Amino acid sequence: MQYIRVVERPDGERVLELNEGQAEHSLYRPGSYLTGDYWDGMLTMPFTALRRPPERVAILGNAAGTTARAYGHFFPEATVEGVEIDPKLDAIGDRYFDMDSNPNLTVHSEDARPWLRRSTDRYDVIVVDAYRQPYVPFYMTTREFFQLVRDHLTPDGAVVVNVGHPEGNDDLETVIGRTMADVFPAVLRDPIENTNTLLAGSEAPASAGQLREAAGQLGGHLAPLAEAEAQRIGPRLPGGTVYTDDRAPVEWLVDRSILGYAANR
Repeated sequence: MQYIRVVERPDGERVLELNEGQAEHSLYRPGSYLTGDYWDGMLTMPFTALRRPPERVAILGNAAGTTARAYGHFFPEATVEGVEIDPKLDAIGDRYFDMDSNPNLTVHSEDARPWLRRSTDRYDVIVVDAYRQPYVPFYMTTREFFQLVRDHLTPDGAVVVNVGHPEGNDDLETVIGRTMADVFPAVLRDPIENTNTLLAGSEAPASAGQLREAAGQLGGHLAPLAEAEAQRIGPRLPGGTVYTDDRAPVEWLVDRSILGYAANR
């Protein structure tokens, strides 16, 4: 059970807040499929490895469908499966966030890891957008989880993980990046916002150069986003510990980072 609130701003923009309202879980801008925020990077970051438009996309942590809606617009041929543990957010996404504008979207009201384990499909893009401090599901931060993700990707597919964090703190990102690197040969980072970093993992060769090359094919509004992102992309942060299903003290790490941030304010 969680507290859900939709806030509409004077310009018609809507945001989804959950529980304490410390983070925005979905964003809708009238007349636009872009947000000017980290969600836009979910559309371009896969092209660090992917060399063609995606045909199948899975979004683990769909919320009210910001990313699913954008994929429906920019990649209208792609089949999108959104997985969201709270079924109430499905109706909220349709009513307030234009989620039902994507006719190729299927929403599953389930826990993401068991859903992925049962799936027999492979995806060109898997988005993981389920890390919202202070609630980070440990079982979606481990080596075993990312092995499951890897096994459901196409050969040149990519997983893109949004790591939310207090401003100036990279503890969680470092651990996630190290754990992903234990599974994927290529792991890249995009510090897209002060409190959000995107990590991309792939078994295929991945680089900022590949993203620059793809920018010309993406065209339209996505080309400048891809070019700007290519300027920010770099290797994962060094260090970190590999989290496993047997040991993933993510709650301790997140609590420590939040307390450290509060102490320095």
